Amino acid sequence: MVVSWLTDGPVPRPTVRYAPADTATTTDTATTADTATTTTDTDTGSGSGSASGAGVAADGDVAEPGEARATTRTYRDASRRKIHVQHATLMGLRPGVRYRYEITPPLGGSEPSTGEFRTAPRPSASASAQQEAQEALEASWAAFTFTAFGDHGTDREDDPYGSPASGAVVAAVDLLDPLFNFALGDLTYASLRHEPSRVWADWFRMVSPSARRRPWMPVAGNHESERGLGKFGLDSYQTYFELPGNDAGRDFHGLWYTFTVGRVRFVVLLGEDACYQAHGLVYLRGFSGGRQTAWLERTLRAARADTTIDWVIVAVHQVAMSTAAYHNGGDLGLREEWLPLFDRYQVDLVVCGHEHHYERTHPVRGAVPGSPLLTPRPVVPTSAAAPTGSAVSTTAPTVPKAARTATPATTVTPGTTVTPATASGLAVAAEQVDTTTGTVHVTIGTGGSSTPSTGALLDPPIGQVVVPPELVRGRRRTIHADEGAPWLAARSADHPYAFAAFHVDPGVPGGTTTIRLTVHDSLAPTDPPFDEVLLTRPRRDAPAPAPEPAPEPGERTV
Repeated sequence: MVVSWLTDGPVPRPTVRYAPADTATTTDTATTADTATTTTDTDTGSGSGSASGAGVAADGDVAEPGEARATTRTYRDASRRKIHVQHATLMGLRPGVRYRYEITPPLGGSEPSTGEFRTAPRPSASASAQQEAQEALEASWAAFTFTAFGDHGTDREDDPYGSPASGAVVAAVDLLDPLFNFALGDLTYASLRHEPSRVWADWFRMVSPSARRRPWMPVAGNHESERGLGKFGLDSYQTYFELPGNDAGRDFHGLWYTFTVGRVRFVVLLGEDACYQAHGLVYLRGFSGGRQTAWLERTLRAARADTTIDWVIVAVHQVAMSTAAYHNGGDLGLREEWLPLFDRYQVDLVVCGHEHHYERTHPVRGAVPGSPLLTPRPVVPTSAAAPTGSAVSTTAPTVPKAARTATPATTVTPGTTVTPATASGLAVAAEQVDTTTGTVHVTIGTGGSSTPSTGALLDPPIGQVVVPPELVRGRRRTIHADEGAPWLAARSADHPYAFAAFHVDPGVPGGTTTIRLTVHDSLAPTDPPFDEVLLTRPRRDAPAPAPEPAPEPGERTV
C-alpha cells in the first residue's frame, strides 16, 4: 500500500509513520486496502498509490520499522511548472487490519497530515505461522463493498466540465463505507483546460475527504491524455498515481494493472489501446504494440488457474455496448480485441464509464451469429431474448425513477449463524444472474460530468457502435453504425448522476459466492437503489458435479 500526497516543492525526508489503530497515537481517519491505494490531501491536492515496493528512501536511507520513506516523482505541466508528488510504500501490513498513519513533515495549514486505513481481506500467502494462517483464513471469508463511477470533473463554479454533483458523489459513496472506490476514467477533464495541473489539484482536494478514508483506484480515460506531456500524453497521470507494475517498461508503468482483494482479482485496462474512437487529444489505438493484450491474456489465464480466485472483474473506461443516440457508443475495437478474452477466461463483470448514463447488460458470451458488428450475444432464455437484428430488447426495461427498490432485509434471529452479507443486513436482489454463463457489463459514467447522456437514450433501444474512423483532411472522424440491442438488461433515463456499489460475499468453502450490485442516485443517496441484481457463481473450492451414471447394458440414452 502506498500513501501519496502533493507538495509545493521538494521536502526534506518525506516519511509516513504507521501502526495498527489500536496501538497508534495519531488522530483523524482514512481508509485503504492492501494492494490498493490511498489518497491524502495537501494544500495543493493529493495523489494515489499502490501496494508493493520497499521501505527505503530514494537516497538509500533505510526507514525504521513502522516508517516508510517517500520517493518524489515530478513532471512539468503545460506552463512548465514542476509538480512534486510524494509516494511512500507501507510494508509488512496484515490483511483485515485497521492502521493509522501520519505524514511528516506535516502538510501545514488546515490540511490534515494523519489518516487511517483498512487493509483488504486476502488469502494467506504463507502458512509458516498458525496465527498468520488463521488471520488470513478469516480475512478471506470477510465480505466487503466497493463502489464505482466514472466521468467526474470538479464542483468548482469555474469548471465547465463538472457540476455540483461531482462533489456530491464523493460524500455519497462514503455513506456505504466501501473498502475502495473505482474512479473509472475522465477524472478531471484536465486535458481540456488551460491550467490542467490546477484542475488536478482541485480534483484531489475535492475527493480527499473520501480518499483519505478509502483508496480511490484510478482508471485512465481518454481525457487523461494531455498533449505535450510525454510520449503518450500521460506523464501527469503516471506521476500522480503510483500503481502496480505490468512488466511492459517504464513508458507503460501503471497504465494497466491488477490487484487482488479477498477472492476477487481486479484487472484495470487502458481502453484507448483497443478503441477505434478518436475522442482524445492523442490517438492511442495500438500504442502498446500488443503488450497490453498479451498481458491481459496472461493475467486472465493466471486468475482462472488460481483456485483461491473466484471472481474476475475488469475495469476500463470505454464501453463495448451503448444505446445512447449521441455521445460515444460501444467500440468495435473492444469487441474485436478483448471481448473474446473475456469469453475465453470467463470474466464475470466489466465496469465502465465513458457514456454519461447508467446501463447494464444481460450476461453476454460470444457474438450474435452473422453479426458484422460482433453484436454480443445475450445469455437469456430463448423466449426472452430479442431476435437477431432486432432494434428492441424485449427484456430491457428502462428503469423509472425509484421504480426499483431494495428488497427489505430479513431480520436475523439472535444466535443464528449468518453469512457476512446477512450479518451486514444486505438484502437479496429479486433478479439473479449466474456469471458462469456470461459477462455482465455495467456502464456508470455518471460521476458529475456537465453533459449527461440520460436524455439521449434511443427509444426503442438501438445500439450505437463505433467502427474504424475515416480520415478527413488528415484528421480522424469517428463513424457510428446501428445494431439491435438484445444484450440490454436495464438502463436509466431519470438518474443522470449516480454510482454503483458492489457488495461481495465470498460465501463459505464449497458453497456459492455472490456480488450484490446496487445503483444509487448520488443526489439522493439515502433513497432505495434504483437498480439491483445479485450476481452468483460457485466458489472454486466447491466440489465438482458428480458424473452422470453410466447407462445399464442395453439401455439407450436420449
